[in-house]
Amino acid sequence: MEVHKITPEAIPAIASMMSTLKPDWWDYQGAVSQLSDINEVIKTVGWYLTEESGKVKGFILCRELLGYRALELECSGYDDNGVFKLEHKLGSLLAEAESYAKEQGYLTFRSGISSIGFNIHMQPVPDIAQAIATLQCDRIDYLWYLENGFRVIGIQPNAYDMGFHLILLGKTLS
Repeated sequence: MEVHKITPEAIPAIASMMSTLKPDWWDYQGAVSQLSDINEVIKTVGWYLTEESGKVKGFILCRELLGYRALELECSGYDDNGVFKLEHKLGSLLAEAESYAKEQGYLTFRSGISSIGFNIHMQPVPDIAQAIATLQCDRIDYLWYLENGFRVIGIQPNAYDMGFHLILLGKTLS
């Protein structure tokens, strides 16, 4: 597979893949909008994978948080024969993003995953430090993050709904 930087010309094909694989997350126009958004303080950058035939197989979209000197994974997806997969299938794209972040002088690469499969899912989180200290999960994407140098840097309680939290991950770039 080949890695490409997301360009305006590539957005329609990537948006089509996104809206086809995960229509409950994106319709076509919503995907185009998310891939196209650029701002003065938070910039959008991304990469995608293609097969030799040129078919889009995966993508990552990142936000450049200029004030924090960080690159943050906004969203991603991989077409595993019609099944939507997340980060652990996108290692080459994440490596490309990390290389880009280092070139830009960013100090941190950040990401987040939902609490589904974690011991805190659908539980109240009254003490974030305690929740981080006792966090448990065997999700393949979470374990992939840990194996690749990411660490839990926070929890945003009730990010998606009551008891449905966001696990914040970060990796120091050196």
